[in-house]
Amino acid sequence: MSGIFSRSQCGTRQLLRVVPIAVIAYLLIDISLMLRPAFGPVGFWPATALLAGMLLCLPRKYQCLAWLMLVPGVLLAYGLWYHNAASGLVNTAVDLSGVFVAWFLLARVWRLEHLRTHQAITKILVASLAASASTALAGLLVHIWPQAPLRTATEVLLRQWLGYSTLLPVCLLWFTSLSKYIQHDRRHHRTHLIKDVQFVRTPWPILLLILAVALAIGLGGPGAIAFPIPALLLCAYAYQQQTTAWLTLAAVMGVMFVDSQEWGLVLPNEGSILDQISLQIGLQLMVATPLLVSGSLAARNDLVLALNQALDHDDLTHALARQAFIRGATEYLQQSPAAPHGNGVIMMDIDHFKTLNDSHGHAAGDSVLREFSRVVHEAIRPNDLFGRLGGEEFSLILPDTPPEDCLQVAERLRHRIESIRLYHDSDEPLQITVSIGVVHDHLLPEASLSTLLSTADQVMYMAKNNGRNQVKHLMPGQMRDLNPVPML
Repeated sequence: MSGIFSRSQCGTRQLLRVVPIAVIAYLLIDISLMLRPAFGPVGFWPATALLAGMLLCLPRKYQCLAWLMLVPGVLLAYGLWYHNAASGLVNTAVDLSGVFVAWFLLARVWRLEHLRTHQAITKILVASLAASASTALAGLLVHIWPQAPLRTATEVLLRQWLGYSTLLPVCLLWFTSLSKYIQHDRRHHRTHLIKDVQFVRTPWPILLLILAVALAIGLGGPGAIAFPIPALLLCAYAYQQQTTAWLTLAAVMGVMFVDSQEWGLVLPNEGSILDQISLQIGLQLMVATPLLVSGSLAARNDLVLALNQALDHDDLTHALARQAFIRGATEYLQQSPAAPHGNGVIMMDIDHFKTLNDSHGHAAGDSVLREFSRVVHEAIRPNDLFGRLGGEEFSLILPDTPPEDCLQVAERLRHRIESIRLYHDSDEPLQITVSIGVVHDHLLPEASLSTLLSTADQVMYMAKNNGRNQVKHLMPGQMRDLNPVPML
């Protein structure tokens, strides 16, 4: 065990943070025991899957103490339920053997970094089967089932496998989403916000799923168990992975509950172990199919996004490429209703960049461009658009930003860029400055993007002609002196 738990993981400072785990473990076992009759002959045991999911979601430094808290919670629940300490100890050992196998495989052997592939979902399903087999084998070894032990072990294996397969993906996907929320990944949230809008605008896969389950209940028969699968596949295609996992869980639990109430479907013959196995495998396929498809689609979407990222961004500076910048800026300027504070347009040109390239080489010039872009990225907001229009010329769109704030941003950028120090081929650092032109669309309310950019470009050249390393902005009295020429 020393290879699994390190002493540094078991510090007393973390004790208070994991004490609630004992309470959660107790409640999960107790609730699962009370709900067991509701699922009838099909059976469903959520406690072990939820315990494994909770352990997998905990930071690694808390997992040693979490295990220490888990045991008394489970032991107390079983002891009070059976009114027997020995029965409580045996049931605790059997259940936690499966939890340990699931946790060990997914946290120590495979170490899932993300779930957005079908390979990750396959590993979860295999780990679920291994955990269920461990529970069944442990039950046989301690003779926990005196009557028909092989039959009972088979039923336990299938029920536990279904519980792990349905609940572990939900737990892990939910935790991944929660972690990104806590880290304030705004770009991620914009993506999920779009997904949520799609969820509202595309309700028909859920309606088809409800219809399929209702049809299975109404018609029954040998094929009824397969009715929800096409609808679940449509959900996997239409919604994000986490939503698909929740819908799959809801569909399976609904089918099991309906089956237990004898409202339809095909009730297994309680005297036939083959009927039990057939029904359990059918439910398992109902779980695995949409989850695997959803994982594959998520991986494909990630690949498409990565390719779009490569196409839309300049490879050297990671700023938006010209066409991507123009496309995004046009969307900002044409949004309805218009931004309350208007939009700022900034043009930036690195001073004496050609001289720097000629004196120090293109490698030095590339380093300057990368550092310049890094500084700009760190100084702007996530929803600002930063693009490279060509060479050493860059542009910035500041949506919904008052004119005075645009000037502050520009001046802050100028100061930070002036502070850049790069060492290339000598002990003397390379220093760069930038000339900046600022235009706000409140002065040109009907202007197109090309007009705004060309106007900002001329204002920027006013800064260059006035000595460089400064910010110039368009004022109402200067508009008649400019003759914008479309840049696009």
